[in-house]
Amino acid sequence: MTQSNRFFITIVFLLVAVIAINPPVDNDMWWHLRAGDEMWHQGKILLTDQFSYTKYGEDWVNAFWISDLALYGLWKVGGFFAITLTVSLLAAAVLWIVFKQMTGTIIPRGLLVILAMMGMIANWTPRPQLLSFLLLAWLDSFLNQHINFKRQPLWALVILFALWGNLHGGFIWGALLLLAILAGETFNNLLGNQPKLSYREIGSLGGWSAIGLLAVSINPNGFELWKLPFQQVDVSLAIQEWLSPDFHQLYAHPMLWLLFLLIFGLAFAEKRVSFTDLFKGLGFAYLFFFAQRNLVAYTIIILPIVEKFLSPALANLAAAPEVKTFLERFSKQTSEKQLPPKVAAVINNSLTGLFVVLLLGYAWAVSIPESIAKEVPAQATAWIKQNQPRGPIFNSYNWGGYLTWELREYPVFIDGRADLYGNEMIQEWVHISEGTEKGLALLESHQINLIYLEPYQALLGKLDPQQWEMVYGDSKIVIYQRRQ
Repeated sequence: MTQSNRFFITIVFLLVAVIAINPPVDNDMWWHLRAGDEMWHQGKILLTDQFSYTKYGEDWVNAFWISDLALYGLWKVGGFFAITLTVSLLAAAVLWIVFKQMTGTIIPRGLLVILAMMGMIANWTPRPQLLSFLLLAWLDSFLNQHINFKRQPLWALVILFALWGNLHGGFIWGALLLLAILAGETFNNLLGNQPKLSYREIGSLGGWSAIGLLAVSINPNGFELWKLPFQQVDVSLAIQEWLSPDFHQLYAHPMLWLLFLLIFGLAFAEKRVSFTDLFKGLGFAYLFFFAQRNLVAYTIIILPIVEKFLSPALANLAAAPEVKTFLERFSKQTSEKQLPPKVAAVINNSLTGLFVVLLLGYAWAVSIPESIAKEVPAQATAWIKQNQPRGPIFNSYNWGGYLTWELREYPVFIDGRADLYGNEMIQEWVHISEGTEKGLALLESHQINLIYLEPYQALLGKLDPQQWEMVYGDSKIVIYQRRQ
């Protein structure tokens, strides 16, 4: 690899790490931190709810216990800076694994990685799902090696899924990837579409896959963990990240561009598509169009497929006489202007060092308390801490997790654990926040004395002023207190 290529790759992944930096304020991060804190100090895995008064003591399928302990450990050692930097480096690690799957020239691969990160940033927040993305990228790379290059030790799938079942419920992505590959290779054999695995090898992969998926149950929740992905789909359709992507918003456009580049590659690559790539691509595209929370999983799977067809398509275009002449002229001009190797090395190292300083400085800047306080309802929460109004509290869904971390003496009505609360409790929250007749009755039956909601919620305009008094308000949160 040339010096210029090494420098280009270094800058690409430093840029990925910089793009991945966001203030550590994800709504769910807070209850994951609280869970890690409680498990660390109690010395046991949390398997019942301890954060709410609506579900207190009920069974909670905790698929995140190792991730939550790790998240709390990062915070304990290095504060929010450590969390921010780790999230950034995880993005680089995931896309490095994907990058290594690609086989084309360096520059298109690097530009595709940057495009992918620009789309992934919408869902790249400090939550256990980042570890699922890391494992999904590794699994796709492992299976790519097994199918296309050198047979791999399939018993590794058992270890992978046993670990996955204790990190995050995203193991279902791994299961779907295996299913797509098994179905794809079977169809390749049936239809003579250049199969890479024999029927016997497909059977071996299927057997080890089944054992691996059974190993998911080696966790404190046992087989109950397998219900988690399906419960989430059932109860979460009213939650933003479970809605289909909104293509009026810019965050979804890079994912569309990847799809368009794939179509372009398929048109000009003059290569036949394997059913394995087809089922993988269509399957994860379907997941993305169904729910935007699948955006990163879609990107991890689709990116190597895009590059596989885009690189030969670009090579075919470059072979056209007019394009070839232009590229030769451009290459000749650039080669004449190259710097001496030692000078180039000094400049490259200086720019690399500058990027590293930028990365660390940016991560520190977004992680200081002042930066975080701008993104969360810190002043509203401080008012409650100072004035200690009577509970129970009816809280914003979005900030329920934040309250579990910052306002521990007030158990919440609801937080981001949709699978725990289920449809019934989520619908109760919707009725109350909308101020429906049923919601106002529920406000009384839950004996709620304190309301902590965003200013736009309809309930706030339907409260009886004889019973409720606004005691605090800002652009993020309004607090109402029941009159004595």
